[in-house]
Amino acid sequence: MEFICFDLDETLISSNKAHIKAYNKAFVKNGLPILDEEKIRKVMIGDTHVSVIKTLFPKINHKKLKNIINDQYKFLLKETGKYAKPIDGAIKILKELKKNYKIGLISNCHHRQIEVLLKGAKIDKKLFDVIVGSDEVAHGKPYPDEILKAEKKLHENVDYMIGDSTYDIRAGRVLGATTICVLTGNTHISKLIKAKPDYIIESIKYVPNIISAE
Repeated sequence: MEFICFDLDETLISSNKAHIKAYNKAFVKNGLPILDEEKIRKVMIGDTHVSVIKTLFPKINHKKLKNIINDQYKFLLKETGKYAKPIDGAIKILKELKKNYKIGLISNCHHRQIEVLLKGAKIDKKLFDVIVGSDEVAHGKPYPDEILKAEKKLHENVDYMIGDSTYDIRAGRVLGATTICVLTGNTHISKLIKAKPDYIIESIKYVPNIISAE
């Protein structure tokens, strides 16, 4: 049975609002200003929380950085995860693919955050055969560690990696997976093209057609 790995944020769910609200709450708690939502969104391109915060506040010290990461994590779990919504057609497509494929969920969020975001988006976590978060591996995407962890758990090699960022593409390509990039995320299409995915599509609703034609 072939194995499909999906990214979470802006691939299966629309989670910008959930993350941005949690970031701004964490910034305020740590004496930093509330930032414009669009400014935060532009740097949320699949990377880790550390990179997002350092990009927004380049001179931040390590202690405050650590505190913000912890606070953002807590705010998302307790208050803002409810703002996550499913990408149009995501639930239907997952149910359809589940019949004939192994399905993995690979994210640079921590595992508990993944579960809260799925709950907010009303996506049943049982639709996935394996879920791996960044807290379960040494390196998040663009490194392939999360996919390798999923492969080990399922005793399967990944066949497809589907995501919205260059990090998803790079992680999939290094393992020889067919990479499918969706345009529902925050990364500009010019950067996605440079990453050389096998396919670029408008949204995940076109995934079944691509896979069935492979």
